Amino acid sequence: MILMITSTTDNLEGFKIVKYLGVVIGYGDDPDDALEDLIDVAEDMGANAVIGIRISNELTTEIISDENYAVPELTYYAYGTAVIVEKID
Repeated sequence: MILMITSTTDNLEGFKIVKYLGVVIGYGDDPDDALEDLIDVAEDMGANAVIGIRISNELTTEIISDENYAVPELTYYAYGTAVIVEKID
């Protein structure tokens, strides 16, 4: 497992961004699950940091046709930019 740096800012003090790998998105039943999924995706891309992280949620309704009622579901999304950074000496 890589030590993943995560930040809500677009810059990391003491580090320089050497490569932008792209947008990453994770989702889950709570904010921590969404962030964990985001980190897994970024690791798979070869990133060692994710910057500009934002978390949002969406309320949807699942219709249970057999029982004729709706069940609300809340899904959290985490998104940011996967990057490779190097420490500045």
